[in-house]
This record gives sequence, structure tokens and C-alpha cells, in this order.
Amino acid sequence: MKSVIIKPKNELLKKHIQYFLFFKKTDNHTLNYTTFPNSNLCLAIYRHNAIKYINNSDTNSCSITEGNKNFTSRFYGFHKMPFQVNIDSSLDQICIIFYPSALRAFTNESYADLMSSDTVFEEVFADKDAFFLEQIFEENNLTKRAEKIELLLLKNLKNELPEKLREALYHIARHSHSENLNIETLSKKLEISDTTLFRLFKNHLGQNTKSYLKTIRFRNTLDEILNLQNTLTAVAHFNQYYDQAHFINDFKTFSGYSPKHLIDKVSVQQNDLAWIYDKNNRE
Repeated sequence: MKSVIIKPKNELLKKHIQYFLFFKKTDNHTLNYTTFPNSNLCLAIYRHNAIKYINNSDTNSCSITEGNKNFTSRFYGFHKMPFQVNIDSSLDQICIIFYPSALRAFTNESYADLMSSDTVFEEVFADKDAFFLEQIFEENNLTKRAEKIELLLLKNLKNELPEKLREALYHIARHSHSENLNIETLSKKLEISDTTLFRLFKNHLGQNTKSYLKTIRFRNTLDEILNLQNTLTAVAHFNQYYDQAHFINDFKTFSGYSPKHLIDKVSVQQNDLAWIYDKNNRE
């Protein structure tokens, strides 16, 4: 399977879109990979595939097979455990990766409804050209695909985030390493109640404050481990884990592996994708 990452060119979109991700698989051999919880949200669009998505307390998986529908689209995100993807068909997939809370710049649709829909693209971009997806998938030049998607996103850009939420995200980005951030300290910093903070995160990010903070800490830790910046003990201390056992248990919950074992298994592409890829099933 081939995967290509293209960053947005438009300066306005760079605040909302982390990157566009294109997957292409031309055979029907089985392929499996695993990704890890992140703070962003992925809008995945498939052509001629059927998607079976299971997300509960025991399972977080997506099975992709041949399908009868022209297009299927889903949101993936807010994971609390590794996300396992099984592909048993050819694949032509487009992913739009939104920064935290960035979806709210394009739609006010309910997160609960969007996360359970398999026609989410049509629901978010209701004003698009009726043949937009056909035109996108017929374009084989991935750079031109990304440019057309940017034009659609710019056309639908309309909402601004509440000031307190922007302040919260800015504070988390700057101080997630240096402070032991939790709901109490963050709401005190913003001078709002815990309830108001919870509502801001749930309404605009689709997940509660506690889950978001834990995910941010995991991603910070994962990046440092993969870049071999420090010893594991130093990484745990720097990311405000109160002891080594807490660090290892938390890491296993998010990735399925201890920090030491994950280093030998994970693949990194273009400094953005970190996943466990089944090398025995590569093209």
C-alpha cells in the first residue's frame, strides 16, 4: 500500500488542517496496520469500499472490504486505545486530518451524529457540487486532488472558536510539558468553572477535557520516544508521570505496548504518521 502526505498550501487552512493523507492499494491481499490515539480528527473518504467500524470498551477496529456504494465517509478520532485497521480489498482513500477543534470552523453538526455516520462528508459539506467526489477520485495527480479539496474547505470556512477555548488550547500547547495540567488547574487559569470547561471541549472538540489532556501527554511522550530524545526515565519525568509504573501502564493503554517494545515495532512516515505496519503484507 502506498501512502502520501500533502500539507495544505493556503495560510488560512494551515490553522485548521494538519495534512491530507492519500492511501492507494491495487491488490486484494490482506493488509493490517495499527495507529495510536491522537488529538486530531480524521475524515476518511473511501471509493467502492464497505467499512465495518467497531469502537467500544474492548475493541477499536476498522475492517475495509469491497463495497457496492460509490462513496463512504467516516470520522475517526477520540481513541482511548490503539486503532487497528484491516484491509481485505483494493483501496483508494482520502483522509483530511483536522487539528483539535478545527472541525468547528466548517460545521456545527452534532459530534455524536457525525461520529456514527457513514455519509459524514455529505453532511459536513452539504453545499458542495453534486459530482465533487467523482471529480476528486478521477484526478490521479495527488497534488491536484489536495488543491481541489482546499478550495472546498475554503468555501465552507465560516466559524470561529470561543475565546476561552482558544486560550485553553494555546495554554495546553505551551505548558503541557512544564506543568502538571489537569481540569482544576486549567479552569483556574482560564477563570471559568470545570463545568464550563467541560462543555467547551465537548461541544467544540467532541471529547471531554480529561481525555484530551491524557491524549496530548501520550502524543508528546510518543514523539520523544520515537525521536530518541531522552532516556525513558527522563521522558516520563518530563511529561509529568509520577512514577515509572504509571508511565508504562498509561503508555500500554494507548499503544498496546510498553515504551521499550514499541520502539522496535513502529514505522514513521514524513514525521507525521506513527504506526505498526504488518511488513509481511506489503506490496
